[in-house]
Amino acid sequence: MIPNAASTDEQTRGSLSRGWIAFLVCVFVLGALLRNVALTDMEYKGDERWMFERAQRIGIAEHWPWVGMNSGAGIRNPGLSVWVFVAPARLLHLRAPTSLARVVTVLATVSIGLWLLFAARQIPAAQREPWLWAGALGAVNPGAVLLQRKIWAQSILPILTVATLWGWWHRRTWWGAFLWGAVGASLGQIHMSGFFFACAFFLWTLLFDRDPENTNRRIRWEFWLLGSACTAWPLVPWAREILHAANGASASQELFQPIWGGFWRYWLLEIAALHPIYSLGWDSFRQWLAWPRIGGHAIYGVLGLYGFALVLLVGALVGWARSLWRWRAAGQRLAGASSTGLAQNATLVGFGLLLTFSGLQLYPHYLVVAFPLTYLWLARVTLASSRRGRPVLVSLFAVYALISINLAWYIHTQHGSPGGDYGVTYSQQIAPQKQPP
Repeated sequence: MIPNAASTDEQTRGSLSRGWIAFLVCVFVLGALLRNVALTDMEYKGDERWMFERAQRIGIAEHWPWVGMNSGAGIRNPGLSVWVFVAPARLLHLRAPTSLARVVTVLATVSIGLWLLFAARQIPAAQREPWLWAGALGAVNPGAVLLQRKIWAQSILPILTVATLWGWWHRRTWWGAFLWGAVGASLGQIHMSGFFFACAFFLWTLLFDRDPENTNRRIRWEFWLLGSACTAWPLVPWAREILHAANGASASQELFQPIWGGFWRYWLLEIAALHPIYSLGWDSFRQWLAWPRIGGHAIYGVLGLYGFALVLLVGALVGWARSLWRWRAAGQRLAGASSTGLAQNATLVGFGLLLTFSGLQLYPHYLVVAFPLTYLWLARVTLASSRRGRPVLVSLFAVYALISINLAWYIHTQHGSPGGDYGVTYSQQIAPQKQPP
């Protein structure tokens, strides 16, 4: 079960054990390796190529834009979604796609470190363990790894999400509220999903925050508003350009989204580590399930890993459902009055409802902005389901890591997934250029 938070940080702060510290160091190193090793195996096709070319041309052969790439909803993203690549390309003199992709992977790696540091130093001990597990599971989840190795605006979001949460956690201080507002207003300018994420946290906090840690201090909304105003100004020229665009595309809507519940379907697929289906395509995914190959023979190790993960996840969810049925207090602990519960529910319920009832067509990568809050929910459910919650999470961490390693191996040896969304790896695309004349 998840205990309630104590009334003061002094009573709950606590220090991590040596075992936890050693484990988190391993988590960080493994997450860094999965994101940064063999970067020439990265995706490099339409969107990635377009972003790299803009980073090379803007400010030299092209004017600085107020709008960026088209989103899946048919609306062009604000200019900040491109500026975040142009700035490092100019400052660091990056001239190769892999060099620009390295900016993404390094920022993603830093976001993992900041999350773990935030969980270890800022979260009271009574609420801390699920946050630590969220960082660990997010570091090695194959979907997270895939999406954080791309020259893609969405791939920049995790570090901004962590900064937003850091500020939100200290929303009763002037600097925390300012940070929450300033970075939160930037999320939607990177990708449209960020608008809904930031709005969900604003509304959920406004409606349900009743000082869960008993600080007797109010939320500094005036500094939140000031921070938001400081970074939201580029939305004015962006909106003007969108409204006056002669060929502006209408938003792509999926009228039955509330019925099918795409957001929560993608949420469950993410924690089941099934995101590679969307990148590899069904045919390559089925081929990959037979991996690894030993002596030319398929041993279906990946299929076995997925089967084991499914057993763990179903067991955790069933155990949690039974605890809710028998002991109502278990549900109150999971969703109850704590900042952890607020963050979880703002994401799972608030963010999900806003996206779902927007009518916009949803895609799996819209959950990138919630990284790694998806796994915070999973960790809390697992820890609340039984006394064996921690061994289950250790097993899930190991399964995620093995699946990610096998996926990297498969992509390297098969040069990507030519028949899927991943396409041919960058290394294979430049291979003919390396051949001698």
